[in-house]
Amino acid sequence: MLRTLFAVLTLVCAALAQESTHTAFLATKHFDVRYKPLSRAGAFVEREAARAERDHAEICAALGVEPKGRYQLFLYDDVDDLSATTGTSGTGGFSAGDASHIPVNNDQTRFHELVHIIALARLEKAGNEARNLFFAEGLANALLEHVHGVPVHSVARFYLERKALPPLAEMAGAADFYAWLGARPGFNAYDIAGSYLRFLLDTYGAKKTTRYYMGATASAAFGADESKLEKAWREALARFELRPEVAALLEERHGASAQMTLDLAQPAGLPAELLGAPVDWVSLLDQKLQPQNGAEWKRTKDGIVGKSALGEWSICELGSELYGDCAIRAIIHTPHYSPLMVRLSAANQGLLVNGTFVYRNGESHAFSALASMDGARRKTDFVLVRRAGKIEIWIDERRVLATDAENTPSTVGIGFHQGEVRFESVRVRRL
Repeated sequence: MLRTLFAVLTLVCAALAQESTHTAFLATKHFDVRYKPLSRAGAFVEREAARAERDHAEICAALGVEPKGRYQLFLYDDVDDLSATTGTSGTGGFSAGDASHIPVNNDQTRFHELVHIIALARLEKAGNEARNLFFAEGLANALLEHVHGVPVHSVARFYLERKALPPLAEMAGAADFYAWLGARPGFNAYDIAGSYLRFLLDTYGAKKTTRYYMGATASAAFGADESKLEKAWREALARFELRPEVAALLEERHGASAQMTLDLAQPAGLPAELLGAPVDWVSLLDQKLQPQNGAEWKRTKDGIVGKSALGEWSICELGSELYGDCAIRAIIHTPHYSPLMVRLSAANQGLLVNGTFVYRNGESHAFSALASMDGARRKTDFVLVRRAGKIEIWIDERRVLATDAENTPSTVGIGFHQGEVRFESVRVRRL
């Protein structure tokens, strides 16, 4: 797959380096198919070469270009071999310049990657409109049409049906498409992009669609602006039949990511039933500090400060009063990177680390990628809620995680992982 500029440069370097490892090759009309001598991949070179030629003809026909040009195809035993040989990670295949790097016996990856290099070589610039990698990945999956066994339209319809299909401008206008996608783990923007490009190809044909892909404005390419194109695409998706068998499969694959997208779309702000009235909240700053390990905890005029040089969690229980269903709200300052915790016993620990977690008795119980601790975070509004058998975590007034709760009444605890943190306020409200 294509990546951001820094990653693309890395892939170019990795690609160039493989000419020294992949010294054996089979030449066909349009490809030099390269492999390591005596490798397992070399046993499949004739098959890969024949299918690459077939793919080439199909892709050129779909793009409306003459089937010509010459490309390189580097074969690997599997994804692990590709990663180890090229020094890349997190990709099942990649392309750079006129070369694609793929594991053998993966027809879908080979076709997808070949779309990238053929489009780059054969399509001509048509305008100055910016096109992020939503379009590159979309075109590749649009030509595949069926990805991991199901139509790309079915994936887009799945998100549309759940009111979790993001606006086109958000996806196609993201300055860094992969950063946008990285904030939504599991969200299948590739197939959504594929659905949009497939709709354009089927509705307007290859000539107009490739002009738009290569920088022409929507109005110049199609005689309609992007808002009208998006409206027509969404209307077509609403008519697309999402068979129950496919819907069940997509629910298994993408149910969590659809909910995540919905959560991201919700405006920030604690609901009234949690906020209550200011008088309902009781400060815990003056409660007896009961540290659970060797960290230093002390009360200052600015709150409760914890310090520890230990590379482990430091926990401090606040007083001895037990709480059942309640909301705990803490405003926490982190001068430097430090993961945080608010908890109702070891069975309901809310953690902000490389994501948001609920830990239960030392084991991860639930996870969300909607909020995380990073080097830039200096202040966190952390709310932990237990109500009606559920635990919820709200970070900066946005609900990021909900799961089942352990319901035993317990004291309120706070914590951090190494360094220094200041809890400006810790308040609790019974529910």
